[in-house]
Amino acid sequence: MPASWLVRKRKGELLELAHQARIPDADGLLKDDLVDALQEALENGEAIYGKSSVFRDFYERSTGSPIKRERASPSDALAVVKQRRRQTLKSTDSDEATPDKALATRTPRAVSRVTSRVSQVDLPASPSQLAEVADQSFQIAKTKAQELWDKTRAEEFIATVRENASSVVVIQLAVLLFESAGLVYNTIAWTHAFTTPPSLYNKPVHLPDASLLLTSKFWAPATLWSLTNWFLPLVFSYFFNLTLRSNTRHKSSNKTYTVDPLTFNIARALLAYIVYYVPVAAPAANLVNAAPGATRAKDRSWGPFSATTVGTVLDEVPGQYNGIQIGSIIGVLVSLYDAALKK
Repeated sequence: MPASWLVRKRKGELLELAHQARIPDADGLLKDDLVDALQEALENGEAIYGKSSVFRDFYERSTGSPIKRERASPSDALAVVKQRRRQTLKSTDSDEATPDKALATRTPRAVSRVTSRVSQVDLPASPSQLAEVADQSFQIAKTKAQELWDKTRAEEFIATVRENASSVVVIQLAVLLFESAGLVYNTIAWTHAFTTPPSLYNKPVHLPDASLLLTSKFWAPATLWSLTNWFLPLVFSYFFNLTLRSNTRHKSSNKTYTVDPLTFNIARALLAYIVYYVPVAAPAANLVNAAPGATRAKDRSWGPFSATTVGTVLDEVPGQYNGIQIGSIIGVLVSLYDAALKK
């Protein structure tokens, strides 16, 4: 069966063929599963899909062209007879005794001695023989290396990771994990635990202070960052999901998201602007008894969170305020690109 015709297709083309063949849950299948499902469906439904122009190449490759057999002509038979006669004549001529054969029959011991002496002489190898031996050794080593590589199944693992990582959700999770890791690393204090022995250059080793996890100095910034960077944007993008409205015609599950990634990043950028943005200090002109050149400080507290907590999140997140906005812009661009590809 022409499974190679299906294997050479890309996953997007296989999905279109699966939709034409009405294969259920095709959007959640991997490429190999799509190939198996399409081959089984097309083999069992040749009467249904055989007339379709989309699957014409599949059935043409599976049937193939008939082999034409030609009948033997009288001239061919005559040629065979002549060839047999020539072979018989040659065999009779070869049966006649030649001088070499006569010599061999007369002096078998002398001939065997000469051949044994020649075989005992070590002749130097020619360059072509050396090249052939080197090529054979290279091919053997290449085959063994390929077998070891196939046993590791590294190619399948790389293909699986690449297929799963090429999505908006994974890119968004990578941005959030980068920000949260930086916040935790910078918030937790690192204390001196011990010093390596002199054989290891007497280097001090610092470990995180786990006692900080029991105080509000860690949980207050972590809670504020979680609310403004993923929880509140998640709720907002769940209710304002633009992918549901844009998929009313196609009714396909591969074009919809439970949470709209575009709305998620827009809400995330707005919350970062409301909570973390620090404007340039304005002059305190309307303040009573204000000194010349005095500025009015902005209250950086937000809701139940103090100004210290807001300042901790703003200072400890990688890139600070600009880093949060850059992560939101990356999410917006990736969401727009993904939506354009699915049109």
